[in-house]
Amino acid sequence: MQELQKFILENEANIRLVFFLGIFFVMTVLEYIIPKRQLLLCKYKRWINNISLVFLNTLILRVLFPTAAIGIGFFTQDNNLGLFNYFEISTFLTIVLCIIILDLIIYIQHRLFHTIDFFWKFHKVHHSDMDYDLTTGFRFHPIEIIISMFIKIGFIFILGAPVIAVLIFEIILSTLAVFNHSNINLPKRIDAILRYIIVTPDMHRIHHSIYKKELNSNYGFNLSLWDRVFKSYTPVPKDSYTNMIIGLKDLQDENKTVSILSMLKLPFYK
Repeated sequence: MQELQKFILENEANIRLVFFLGIFFVMTVLEYIIPKRQLLLCKYKRWINNISLVFLNTLILRVLFPTAAIGIGFFTQDNNLGLFNYFEISTFLTIVLCIIILDLIIYIQHRLFHTIDFFWKFHKVHHSDMDYDLTTGFRFHPIEIIISMFIKIGFIFILGAPVIAVLIFEIILSTLAVFNHSNINLPKRIDAILRYIIVTPDMHRIHHSIYKKELNSNYGFNLSLWDRVFKSYTPVPKDSYTNMIIGLKDLQDENKTVSILSMLKLPFYK
């Protein structure tokens, strides 16, 4: 186990990168083969800026949190801290429960980012994208990323989540964020089946609608369960999936939403 932990600590970034690049490649190909919607803006310009924001966020996180969430997992595990270190539960069950609870925390956090004005100022950078494809899934303002990391680290510490659970959760979160933001046309039957377990592109696309009721629904990133349990589930959009308008109703201006500088300044506009 110690050798595995050492391997994870030394290769955590590479492990996550392999999974990220894998899903990025697969979804890029599928968006080309089976696109759901015709994009409105210049794809390459959007991609360059959205991906540039990813590099900036990654650099900031590596400077501020050198060991990221994995380091907290090691710390709590080595010092027997956190709730799950006080109960005799099998490792497998602990991992599963931690992943589920962390996913619930992400759901709650997402709802708060929509309801508390201070958080919304930064989260609206994600929603200001006027198109919806896989790069939308990692388009977040650096300050939101930093706040999210503090929340994640805090609950990993409280739970005493094992390192393996943290790594698996991080991989699932980044993988499904790319998947459910992708511009792919899943057959209705497959989408309906997948929705019983995970958030699908059609389900989450509704969350990026300009209509307030739809914008404030379908908050889930991984498990679709939470939106049904907490009554925030919208099954279909008011307009069709292909005709619905993406983005913010009062910010349909590519001059203010596409460039990385515009995204960084957006929370500070009056």
